[in-house]
Amino acid sequence: MDFAEFDRLIEPLRARSAAMQASHGFTLIDACTVSAQELLDAEQRLGATLPPQYKTFMMHYSGGQFGSVDLLPITTSPGREDVVSVSEREDPAGSFVAVAPVGTGDYWGFPVIDGRCSDQVWFHLHDAGDPEPAANDFLTFVANRGLTV
Repeated sequence: MDFAEFDRLIEPLRARSAAMQASHGFTLIDACTVSAQELLDAEQRLGATLPPQYKTFMMHYSGGQFGSVDLLPITTSPGREDVVSVSEREDPAGSFVAVAPVGTGDYWGFPVIDGRCSDQVWFHLHDAGDPEPAANDFLTFVANRGLTV
């Protein structure tokens, strides 16, 4: 999926988010965007290069709530975990970068091979079993998981 297609898909979510903000005081998109420098700092701390599509998404859209999926922010904020701290806790070996909690103690994220994150998003079980592919790329993952509000 490319960003032009993704933008078309999320237009209804943006409209619902604006309506929620006006009527209830909260949005469906947190918009915790980050800078290129913050992404570079996170990559250095993780010891892994993040996928280009994910980095572009985080700079232009958001971490935090995005429709029905809660995306871990890149930077730490009060009361929230971030990509680096969760990834370090869940996989000290550095072979998986967590990007979104499933809600069961498991995470979606990127497998890391030779210091580079895969473009694919995988489901990572916290207690047993092998990770399973969830989407071919990050935009497809967010569209599949986040746009079901």
